[in-house]
Amino acid sequence: MWKKILAYLELTKVFSSSKSTLYYGFCTFIGSLLASSWKLPVEMSLIAASAMTISSFAIYALNDIYDAKIDTINDPRRPIPSGRVSRDEAKAFTIGLFIVSTTIAITLNLTVFLCVILFSILGIMYSVPPLRFKDGLFANVCWGLGIAITVIGGASITGINSASTIAAFTLGFLTAGCGLTKDLKDLAGDRALGVHTIPIILGERKAIKVMTIASIAGFSLLFLNLNLNKINILYTASIASTIILFAYSLIILYKKPGTKITYKKAYSLQACAGLLIIVAFLITALT
Repeated sequence: MWKKILAYLELTKVFSSSKSTLYYGFCTFIGSLLASSWKLPVEMSLIAASAMTISSFAIYALNDIYDAKIDTINDPRRPIPSGRVSRDEAKAFTIGLFIVSTTIAITLNLTVFLCVILFSILGIMYSVPPLRFKDGLFANVCWGLGIAITVIGGASITGINSASTIAAFTLGFLTAGCGLTKDLKDLAGDRALGVHTIPIILGERKAIKVMTIASIAGFSLLFLNLNLNKINILYTASIASTIILFAYSLIILYKKPGTKITYKKAYSLQACAGLLIIVAFLITALT
């Protein structure tokens, strides 16, 4: 019984070593904080975060269903390729999660509900044929839009403002860049099964250059956020640490491209940078 529960939790990537699906809920809550600061409607914000998090559970479970063959190469220990969860069980679980997330969202307001619906649709389009954005140039755009929607969804609890909008676009650009690193570390399985990710279409070095452009755009917005607010030492220190981590990940990628170890290390560094950005926005919201 417990082994089955743990397998379902693993399917949702709650305890992922790179980026937990709880991150989407955190981003939703950050959106609420940035829009309302000390006047935060805590209960409604937590409900919105829960709806978006459960939708992300469904999206990641759905991705595992359609990536089962790829995972037999990239990560055979995943619940479906290892046989701990069957495809039919995973499908029923995913449908249930989508229903729960939209049911929760509709109790709040129309904007939150639409954001959860749009977020869910993007997740479906990312994994499911015939669109399957994962297999093409729109994969990382899909990732970036998805994370931006979570922030906007949280902000809409009280009202979308400049701070939440900047956060949405910043996280959108940087998430798109980190998505390219994920594609790089999964190259072996993607190539074996003919998945056309950006690193495969453009080549690894060009993909790293695209990532660099996306990160510059994202970090530029972080400084714009600084200019719109009073000078804050903690915020400045947080974004400086984020930039250092992300820059170091890029140095690693440019120095030693072509190895899975390099790509895994860079992805882990960028995941840490993403958490630091969340800390920076928390500081902005609470000061």
